[in-house]
Amino acid sequence: MRSARLLVNIVLGAVLLAGAGQPQPEAALHGHAEENWPMYGRNLRHSFSNPQSRINPGNVASLRQVWAFPTGDAVSASPTVVHGVVYVGSWDGYFYALDAKTGRLIWKFQVDCQNTIAPVPPHCLASGETPPSRFFTDGGLITSTAAVVRGRVYFAAGKTVYSLNARDGSLLWKHIICGNPEAPNCASDPRDSTQIFSSPAVFAGSLFIGHTVDGEGYRGAIEALDTEDGTQRWRFEVDPILDAAGEPALDEIGRATGGYNRGCGNVWSSAAVDPGSNLVFFTTADCNREAVAPYHEAILALEADTGTARWVFRPPRHDPACDFDFGATPNLIDVAGHHYLGVGGKDGTYYLLRRRSTKPQGDLVWATNVVFGGSSGGFFGASFEDGRIFAATMIGDGNIVEQTGLCAPADPRDTFLQEPSIHALGIADGGVLWQGAQNHSAAPTSLAAGVVFSGLIGIEDFGLNAYDARTGELLVRLPVPSSVNSAATPVGEMLFVTSGNPSDGSGSGVTAFALP
Repeated sequence: MRSARLLVNIVLGAVLLAGAGQPQPEAALHGHAEENWPMYGRNLRHSFSNPQSRINPGNVASLRQVWAFPTGDAVSASPTVVHGVVYVGSWDGYFYALDAKTGRLIWKFQVDCQNTIAPVPPHCLASGETPPSRFFTDGGLITSTAAVVRGRVYFAAGKTVYSLNARDGSLLWKHIICGNPEAPNCASDPRDSTQIFSSPAVFAGSLFIGHTVDGEGYRGAIEALDTEDGTQRWRFEVDPILDAAGEPALDEIGRATGGYNRGCGNVWSSAAVDPGSNLVFFTTADCNREAVAPYHEAILALEADTGTARWVFRPPRHDPACDFDFGATPNLIDVAGHHYLGVGGKDGTYYLLRRRSTKPQGDLVWATNVVFGGSSGGFFGASFEDGRIFAATMIGDGNIVEQTGLCAPADPRDTFLQEPSIHALGIADGGVLWQGAQNHSAAPTSLAAGVVFSGLIGIEDFGLNAYDARTGELLVRLPVPSSVNSAATPVGEMLFVTSGNPSDGSGSGVTAFALP
């Protein structure tokens, strides 16, 4: 799966200095801790919901832009907002802290260059060097949404995880994740294409994160790092070495002894954490478009302390090499005493499982298919609240510009442009509550008080759609200057959204809206 690369091709074809002062709570945010949005998905459950938001169906259409902060390239991370400060990184190679009320720059931090990732920021190029083409980019240096915990900012850029002081942006530690960890001096390997799209989840002194690679000689995996100093606590091999019986070769505590360096084992998703069961959940990509056993195209439940697998769910489906893997992050949903995990796949199906199950193969409750899916289709994230799940789906299958590449052309549902593209499902049985069209998105939805926000990639238009969560009525489309590839962040009376055209970086930055 190459999600950001697909965005570049689709958008191209379809749309032919630190500041003074310190972070302070702002009146517009009302200063309430419960209204913060401190991490990807807002919480470890990834609800992407803020019911304390002042924005509701009756006033959302009155939102007006109050500031815009331009960046040097696209922003595909969601804004993290804590105590009146917006934290976000950009493909331009900088991580920013902004005053949430005014958009004023508080501080910025320059991350390390990694020229295996395009686009390459201008300051990373040698004098007179021609920048590499960005047409086939998977995403820029920073795509990871920050987690702000106890005065520290955690995020990833390229193959490096960073911890910064939230007050002034000073570096506390950094940790390089290797695509071939057995190689001597792997951290300084200039050919290592490791890239972290995953956003950090912090729990019980550990930071959980996954990574991807692009090419032979390296492999993706899942890591747990110590939040104090960044040292690795454990690593889970998604593409482990198998023994003679075809099972992962394990050490004395049940972890894989190594992995195959064939460009597989990739993890695009971010961790969801269930503190009550001490479990961490990830989804995984395919291996060269195949659901290679035991862990590709799967949902994983891992022990938070050791990284050993509690259960592994692999959808019982026929995969005709249609790129039917997972890029979305799991939602942890608790309803009427039941503990569920829900997640959508690129097969256009949303799956709900019992997350505390002891069944080694997982425990499926229901699965609802809404579109065929494919290489640039299906789910990329969802939000939930009050017994309902809200999610957009992406464009469809194949190459919409050249009208080629359908993986199952005999199937009438396998099309380049697939509708409907916005969906509300009931948690009780997976039934469709409402659906809508012309809302193709590669970002999770997010929720204010009864409002569903969904950012558009640019097939229909640029903008941020706002729907009535109860009825599905489109209430307003807020203007955004370019593609939206991340979830919007509603906090207090304000709403923050990022943007940027992957093909050329136009319209890049952070836009803030507020109620009058």
